[in-house]
Amino acid sequence: MNYQQSFAISAAGMDVERMRVEVAALNLANAHTVAARESETYKPLHVVARAMPGVAVAAGGLFTSLVDNALSGPVATVEPSLRAPRRVMEPGHPQADAQGFVTYPGVDPATEMMTLMSATRAYEANVAAMTAARTMTLKALDIGGGA
Repeated sequence: MNYQQSFAISAAGMDVERMRVEVAALNLANAHTVAARESETYKPLHVVARAMPGVAVAAGGLFTSLVDNALSGPVATVEPSLRAPRRVMEPGHPQADAQGFVTYPGVDPATEMMTLMSATRAYEANVAAMTAARTMTLKALDIGGGA
């Protein structure tokens, strides 16, 4: 494995974590939006990361197969969450229905904050891995340059 593959692995991980942060921020931004009808309510999203499909497992195992296939990182998709909208009794709200309920998106701010924190930590871990690979590369060049 060369160092560029290490950089590619870390970059793929950072892309997924950046996407998780963006989706969590979007969910938080829409947590208190209301719509005139329940069907028009914002649907919370979440990121689903999967291993690269179609990688045939070589004799050396899955990791070796991933390395041999240019270390294609995880494939991340944004999918709607199945959480039901929240109905809150607010009879004075302009968007309240005939019973006085207002429908908010099924966004859980605590869950979104946890997603933000875990994505930030995972992003930092990927940066640390990339920095370690960079340091090792520079050390190898130093060793090779002195000979």
